[in-house]
Amino acid sequence: MKWKRSELRNRVELGAYRLAKGTVGRAGPGLSEPFGALLGDLFHAIPGRRRQVLDFNLELAFPEIPAGERRRLGRAVARHFGRGLLATLRIQRTDPAGLEGHVNNADWSRVEEAVAKGNGLFLLTAHLGSWEVAGLMCSLHVPKRLSFVHRPLDNPLLEAELEAFRRRFGSHALPKRGVTRPMIAAIRRGETVGILVDQRANERDGIDVPFFGHPACTHTGLARIVLKTRTPVIPLWCYAERGGRFSIVIDPPVEVTADDDVEGLTSRFSAITEDAIRRRPDQWLWYHDRWRDLRLASGR
Repeated sequence: MKWKRSELRNRVELGAYRLAKGTVGRAGPGLSEPFGALLGDLFHAIPGRRRQVLDFNLELAFPEIPAGERRRLGRAVARHFGRGLLATLRIQRTDPAGLEGHVNNADWSRVEEAVAKGNGLFLLTAHLGSWEVAGLMCSLHVPKRLSFVHRPLDNPLLEAELEAFRRRFGSHALPKRGVTRPMIAAIRRGETVGILVDQRANERDGIDVPFFGHPACTHTGLARIVLKTRTPVIPLWCYAERGGRFSIVIDPPVEVTADDDVEGLTSRFSAITEDAIRRRPDQWLWYHDRWRDLRLASGR
């Protein structure tokens, strides 16, 4: 049974968020990045399920890497997310022009060419680097509204606060539950939809496809819509750099042929995502229980 959140808890969390945003937002990267790395180290030192999931995932995905190197990678993951947490708070105090100034120049021609055709566009991304910055930057470079599939926060007050911030950049969140029809409607209006494809799906919504050499239950919704609408798909990633900067990487459009089916296309999306993670493995959300069934079967 899921307990109902109290109004008091929601308001306390919102107040804590605003206080943190106001405090961290005034600090530059020279202060917030070392402090964020320290927070990551402290979190990494705490034993618990998230640490177990992290260690299992890294061992599963990189069996060829010596154990000591995997431990260093795990610590780098924790430090990245510590720095990323504070960077997210800093970003909440910026405006579109300010954010543009912190992002390395990217070639948006692939996105612009796809959008110009007027058939809508899917941007394929993942919980990699700074996906919030990816969404905000995309909203500044597409002519029509950018929507992205999103699981709302449990705190409705905090969710409303963040949604108001995103709307200042021209983006809009589509709640994950029952999202298929709104996604298709947005595509038919010629809009752009961002979707993160790296999360574990249940058996009802997904199928097993290879991910880092192991079967992982993966959502098939994007593949089904693309095969139905022939909407172009462009992979886009935002990597965090030191000094409070970010790099946008826009890969070539995903080729879809008449011979493609749901399983094959879902597998291709997964392979593209894996390739992007391997470029900067310390910046993916390895705390996510992506291979839950394999982990439980191993007794971990």
